Amino acid sequence: MKHVVNAVLGLMLCVVAHEASADAPPNYVSVMGSYVVTDDARGTDEGVGWHVLHGSPINEWLSLELNLFGHRADHTLDNARDNVVGGGLDLSYLYGSRRFGAFILGGVGGAWEDLGNSQEISPYFDLGVGLLLGREALQLRLEGRYYATLDNDLYPDERAIFDARFNAGLMYALGATETVRPPPSPPPLIPAPNPPTQIPIASDSDADGVADSQDQCPGTPAGTAVGTDGCPLDEDEDGVLNTVDACPRTPPGFAVDETGCVRAEQTIVILESVHFEFDSAKLTREARMRLDRIADGLNAQPSMRVEIIGHTDAIGSDAYNDKLSLARAASVREFLVYRGVARDRLEVVGRGERQPIADNETEEGRARNRRVEFHILSQ
Repeated sequence: MKHVVNAVLGLMLCVVAHEASADAPPNYVSVMGSYVVTDDARGTDEGVGWHVLHGSPINEWLSLELNLFGHRADHTLDNARDNVVGGGLDLSYLYGSRRFGAFILGGVGGAWEDLGNSQEISPYFDLGVGLLLGREALQLRLEGRYYATLDNDLYPDERAIFDARFNAGLMYALGATETVRPPPSPPPLIPAPNPPTQIPIASDSDADGVADSQDQCPGTPAGTAVGTDGCPLDEDEDGVLNTVDACPRTPPGFAVDETGCVRAEQTIVILESVHFEFDSAKLTREARMRLDRIADGLNAQPSMRVEIIGHTDAIGSDAYNDKLSLARAASVREFLVYRGVARDRLEVVGRGERQPIADNETEEGRARNRRVEFHILSQ
């Protein structure tokens, strides 16, 4: 066992001899009080004591710590008192920072024990964990250590004596200074503004807010809402200007008459750009964007009722495609309901692969056949 202790001490000394990093933190000292839970073999109550250490950081995380400690504890069966003084070398590893961090440590050393009528010096191993809380120069140090004292002739029946020490105290970094933030720089001097440059006012003969030099529709009637090009707006892009559009928010893809409303004779509308993920009823991002505009149009015409018809290509069985087409129609309905369209205005049906509009032998044709249609039931 002594050979093991010597080997560990030799390894630690090699680490000490290695040149520390130039960026290593400063050395530190710590003074702590101790509460000791002793091994039952000692026959003592819990003890109190002290613990001091000097630490030498190797780098930002590793440190070597030289320890001195002691404690006293009263025997439970007589008036004798057990006094222990020891010292050793630990290697500690820090997690986090020295302002707030946890650490683990382990090391070896020796302890002298005095029972009054007999004394003994024995080697020990120790392991521990702890916390650091505080500032750069001064921290609160809390730790717990577990000691295994070996070859102690005062207890011949025990191969090792196991004690636990709980330490709390202050740790001071030698030569450390608190980082002081420099005062903020004064604001730059702002030169006096130059006199404003006279900007010539562009002419706007039709008073629509667009200069004549950029107006592509000069002579717009007064009060007409125009775009940045000076031309009257067509918000729903149905070819009928807002100024005469009786249904200014017609869903995209619906044919309209001269008033801007859906033609009475139109009953079927193929929803372009409403596609799904392969072999699923999940709408693509482009489809959701398209359906957003359709929902706005349906909300603007609350009397319109439609039947949503789902179609598939010819890949797969008839039964599977019937089920998939119905699921796709239902997916469109759920999206429109989510966007505010009343559910009782929307019916769904799946037609599977039975009504193709393109050749199922080509990829382009199959893509066109995977579609959704609106059947207008009432306006």
